Amino acid sequence: MRTVESRLAGVAERAPGALAEPSHEALTSGGKRLRPLLLILSAHVGEPDRGALLKASVAIEVLHTATLIHDDVVDRAESRRGRLTTVAAYGREIAIATGDYLFAEAFSELSEIGDPRIVRVFAEAAKDLASGELEQYRASGSTVGVEEYLDHIRMKTAGLFKAACVTGGTLGGLSIRQIDALATYGQALGVAFQMSDDVMDLVGEPDVTGKGAGTDLAEGTITLPVIFAMQEGDAGLISKVLAARDPAPEMLDAGIEAILATDAIARTEAWAEKEINFALGELGLLPDGPERTILEVIASEVVGRNA
Repeated sequence: MRTVESRLAGVAERAPGALAEPSHEALTSGGKRLRPLLLILSAHVGEPDRGALLKASVAIEVLHTATLIHDDVVDRAESRRGRLTTVAAYGREIAIATGDYLFAEAFSELSEIGDPRIVRVFAEAAKDLASGELEQYRASGSTVGVEEYLDHIRMKTAGLFKAACVTGGTLGGLSIRQIDALATYGQALGVAFQMSDDVMDLVGEPDVTGKGAGTDLAEGTITLPVIFAMQEGDAGLISKVLAARDPAPEMLDAGIEAILATDAIARTEAWAEKEINFALGELGLLPDGPERTILEVIASEVVGRNA
């Protein structure tokens, strides 16, 4: 992981002109690095080539960072992880160009590995990310059902988790059955991770999460707690907040209180726990070892986390 960090800085150093500084800030802003970690752990269940492993690990974090920049452009987000977003700091044109550069760099890293299976995994994940973002944008502020919500997050969030695990398993030379188990683990983990994010948006401490309470709600994004709360509570009030887009603080606070007055948070956490249990069950197909143990620990830490 230390080498991955160093190589991420190198990606920024190679950026052309005006894109170097925003690329460096985006790639070194202190993310969790969960996707490259999953890739490395999955690979070391087997016996990967170190050079290929490092390139793939850098590629998945670069791709993830590119998607965050483009998400922030679409959402007109001002901050992420307690810092100004690329679009807020440098403007729309530089932000889009930075995201495009990072997308290109991710696939440049992959091209040096020379394994078309891995390129295909990344390409499919990138297509799903684009589709998921578009569908979520179209659905913002409108009525979204649970199944539609799950489709969105499987494409947007869980896709890269799954890609990390599949890529790692492929590089490690694992069997098809073991790679399938890692794919299922990665997708379930990603779904639970997003559900946990949805909960933190409403009850997390801003100093810890790096964003204000109810940011998703204020942007009109339908999350699982919102869906559950509209089934149980004051759907009219919550709908008004969603439709307002950047509602007044008093209206946003009222919307959050309306959600917290229901069992929406508990129901979301219970669903996330179910996903985690499913993910853990898939790891039984992997051999015992430290990598499998750490994958199990990562899953167990997702629900109830603070950041």
